[in-house]
Formats: sequence, structure tokens, C-alpha cells
Amino acid sequence: MTLDLQRVSAFAVFVIAMAGYAFVFRPLETTAGDLYAQLDAARLALEHSRAMAQRAPALEAERSALAGQLARLHTGAPRAAIIDRFLRSLAGVAAQDRVAVEGVAAGIGQPPLVSPAASTPPPIEEIPFDLRLRGPYGDVIRAVRDLNDRDGAVHISVASLSNAEHRPGTSPQLNAAFHILLLRDAQEPPQHDVHKQ
Repeated sequence: MTLDLQRVSAFAVFVIAMAGYAFVFRPLETTAGDLYAQLDAARLALEHSRAMAQRAPALEAERSALAGQLARLHTGAPRAAIIDRFLRSLAGVAAQDRVAVEGVAAGIGQPPLVSPAASTPPPIEEIPFDLRLRGPYGDVIRAVRDLNDRDGAVHISVASLSNAEHRPGTSPQLNAAFHILLLRDAQEPPQHDVHKQ
């Protein structure tokens, strides 16, 4: 068997090319693929950050609007001030919507949803009232909607509806009873004693 120099050189070039491919080009190809994957991940993170940055002014505006709405509800006011505000709103709504307030009474509170053994008190205190209104159906419904839209956190639920006695010459009247829950922050603001000892 004779070795031809030309064949041996071609074979050596082939072996060197394969070794170069296996030991140099293939690892660089894998490294380049990893770098492209890292670039794609960085691009996605940058696009996500840019999208969040573009939403930031809208989110800040929404947060400000919600803070304004919460402040309008006066949930941090003292209990007596919340009750006074509600009764004034009730008088204004009754006069505006031409309904008679037949009764307002302190209601019986719902049992707390948190067990008495729990260490943290519930964040919202409910001040219950029972309310009875009398007037034309549309006026009673409008009065309840107006009362709910006033500047206080109020939850209103219907207790009963019934027809009132019909008087000749008047439109039919509705007797409506509602359960009212005034909502406020459970922590009473600090009371400052005006009488120094």
C-alpha cells in the first residue's frame, strides 16, 4: 500500500477542518446562540419596562383620582361627624326628592366577620341604621340613589317595600324600609383633651 502525498494532504486538510469545526466553530456557534437568547430576553424585559413606564402616568392619575374619591367619603372622620353628615344628607335628600322620613333608628350591628380571638381588628367599622321613607315610588328610589351618591361611605339594602294607604287626590305612596351601614375606618382618630389638669 502506497501512500499518495496528495491523498494524505487532502485527508489531513479534511481532519484539520473537522477538528476546527468540532473544537472552534461549534462552541462559538453555541455561544453565539446563547448570546442571541440573552439578547432576546433583554429585549423582552426592556419592552416590558418601557410599556410599564408608559403606563405610569395613567396609573398615577388613577391613583390620584381614587385617593380623591376616598377622601370625599370621609372614612377617617370621627364617628359622630360621620353620623351627623349622614343625617344632614338624609334631610337634604328628603327635601330635594319630596319623600317623608318616617323614622331613623340605630340598627343592630352585624356580628364581626373576624373571630374575637383574632389579634387584629377589622379595618372598617360599620355603623348600622334602620331608615323608613314614604313617598311616590320614583321619588323614594331617587332619594335612595341620591343618598348613596352623597359624600359618605354608605351601604344601603332594602328591608321591605309596601304600598301605603292611598289618600284621595294623591298619587300612590310607597312605604320603604332600608338597612343602612355607614362605613368608617375602625381606628378612631386621636382625641385631644381640651381640659388641661
